[in-house]
Amino acid sequence: MFSVKRSIVSLLGLIQRHKMKSLAVLCFLALLCGALAKNKRDDKVKIAVYYESLCPDSKKFITSQLAPVWRDLRGGVKVKLVPYGKSTHDKINGKWQFTCHHGEDECYGNKVQSCILKDRSLQDTEKMELVICLMGQAHPDKSLDTCLEQVRRSSEADKLKRCAGGEQGAALLASFGDKTAAVQRPLNFVPTVVINEKFDQALQEESQTDLKGIVCRLSPSKPSAC
Repeated sequence: MFSVKRSIVSLLGLIQRHKMKSLAVLCFLALLCGALAKNKRDDKVKIAVYYESLCPDSKKFITSQLAPVWRDLRGGVKVKLVPYGKSTHDKINGKWQFTCHHGEDECYGNKVQSCILKDRSLQDTEKMELVICLMGQAHPDKSLDTCLEQVRRSSEADKLKRCAGGEQGAALLASFGDKTAAVQRPLNFVPTVVINEKFDQALQEESQTDLKGIVCRLSPSKPSAC
């Protein structure tokens, strides 16, 4: 009887040791996968664009430089859009008040795009295509319906308009203003383009005419479209 019990205890110990080894292997694999995923993310060239919805230079940059880069090199770039520019904001009697570079229409246009960029029901691809579409219109502040129809998300119109016209849109725009101020207050030029989270005047100037060249030069993965 004693030998049987000892055999059972030995067997249980063996099983336990195998479980520990298996757990160690699983933990190692999880760490390895995490490291690989991080490296994959780090391969992307980060492009942050600080712009204004009615600024001619912003419209030109987003439609002629950013749009083709994002569409052709999508797997190699990570884009952050910040619609605020040279605006200012202050809280008066509990409500955000804005003064925008190109007037009140631009404030509303900035809020529309802020609401789009922070909307949880829209996919990142849809957000980018909406911004690109809006910036390609003669009046971006008045073209939401047109662009939503283009991406087949017309059902989002009422929600986004409520956001842009209310406290939510104001709060979102104010937060984008704080992000803009962290780069430079006020911005020297709109759009200001920050590559890989560090402003560089030479890259800023080059980005206005050859953003693709910058991405291809800096990308570790060298996308085939380069």
